[in-house]
Amino acid sequence: MDVFSFWFILTSYSVKAFAQRCKLTQRSEHGLVLLDHVYKSFTADRLVSCYIACNSQPACQSLNFRLSDKTCQFNKETKTSCPASLKQNEGFIYADNPNRALLGSVSFRAADSCQHIIQSGDSTGSGEYWVDPQGNGNSFKASCDMTTDGGGWMMVLNVILASPQSSWWNGTAEQTFQGIRNYGNGKMAITKSAMSQLRAYINFTQIRFHCSKRKGTTFHVRTTLNNKGAEVVRYFSGERDEMPDSCDSFVRMDGDNSRLAQNCAAWAYHGKWGHVSHSVGENRLYNYAAFVANSYHWIIGGDWKCDDDTNNNLSTGDSWKIYVR
Repeated sequence: MDVFSFWFILTSYSVKAFAQRCKLTQRSEHGLVLLDHVYKSFTADRLVSCYIACNSQPACQSLNFRLSDKTCQFNKETKTSCPASLKQNEGFIYADNPNRALLGSVSFRAADSCQHIIQSGDSTGSGEYWVDPQGNGNSFKASCDMTTDGGGWMMVLNVILASPQSSWWNGTAEQTFQGIRNYGNGKMAITKSAMSQLRAYINFTQIRFHCSKRKGTTFHVRTTLNNKGAEVVRYFSGERDEMPDSCDSFVRMDGDNSRLAQNCAAWAYHGKWGHVSHSVGENRLYNYAAFVANSYHWIIGGDWKCDDDTNNNLSTGDSWKIYVR
């Protein structure tokens, strides 16, 4: 047997073996095509060749195979991440790539947001993911809470006391939304303008506040998906300066045992989020975001207050966190 004949037999066997594995691990769907997400197209001698090529490239999320001319198309999305793009067409076969890079797992597959990852079905649990809110290729790593209340929460403020000494942080906040990449330093906060930038790109509709003191209580609420909740989002994103109503704009979350959440009618004297002295400033997210005068406060920097009115109960690890989705 000459070398060419041996190579041909070996190659044919490998392709057949791969095809058998595909039957077990990859389900092709005749009569379906994913439109508007093709990034590479070429002629393949058969469907299994298209499979092999796609499976070997993590960037290939799924494939279309056009039967009429044996065109193999690589997609940058899947039927799960973009269900509206999946159409019926008897001239095509569609298949997902079981070896694809999950959304948010690598820089070239950066997600718009943490919620985008949840919606795509690619979440692997809470942690660090690659995001690119602008969609311009300037991706970075952000912290995503993928479990609380269905997940999809992107961290935009993370302040953790490194010591009971309250003067360790000067209250300097990140001026652009890209600053959320610094969540790991334990002193990351962003300005109203940065929140406005982020909302312009990912149009988040909810905010979640969480603060906790080891020698105190836990304040943990999220805004509601109604008009009152929407006004709170607009306020903290700089789209309005009028302080929004507090009652009926939020719900208490797991672990909340705060007095603040139980006294919304007394917030800012008149049942409002924010503080009249800070309603036009850049620090509204972390300076008097919510308070009952002389009793319960959300304040970061200088004063460190979480559902209280004292700095005398600070402990290493006390934290203030804000998420959006």
